[in-house]
Amino acid sequence: MSAVPLRRLLLLLVLFLALSMPLAWLWLEWGQVYYVRLLRTLLDPVYRAIGLRHQVGGPVAPRLVSLVPFVVLMAITPGLSWRRRWVGSLVGVAVILAFHLLLFTMVDAVYAVIGKNRRALARIVPFLLVNDGIPFLVWLFFARDFLRQLVPALGERPADGSPQSGRGRR
Repeated sequence: MSAVPLRRLLLLLVLFLALSMPLAWLWLEWGQVYYVRLLRTLLDPVYRAIGLRHQVGGPVAPRLVSLVPFVVLMAITPGLSWRRRWVGSLVGVAVILAFHLLLFTMVDAVYAVIGKNRRALARIVPFLLVNDGIPFLVWLFFARDFLRQLVPALGERPADGSPQSGRGRR
């Protein structure tokens, strides 16, 4: 059984939704435009060096909203010290931003080589899925103590007492 009471989990879920929904709306209405402009500004020297052009209307921009739930999760996760919360948020935003830069470059390169068609989209979709998962994975790393409370088995050692059962044996 979880060490975190169900009532508290429900409160966290309500808080997550109550913060994420309006912030996502604000992001989509105003923030995303400036963020895409920032990404393109950062990519301009790279694009000029390799002769690549920014493509408009690709599948990436609508998926940039993942920054919002990540920041909300980092803000509301119980038990995080302020240092861990801030460092985790900064590291997470940096990792997400770096992947967004890579994603824009990859999508624009695929479109330049293959064109905007189904074949190009088939090459892009796996990276879009990784993009959707990165904020959650970064949060999992920084919120691991909370997750061990939520799912106590995550913190248990194997029965044989070794740090990780099955590794290093031959």
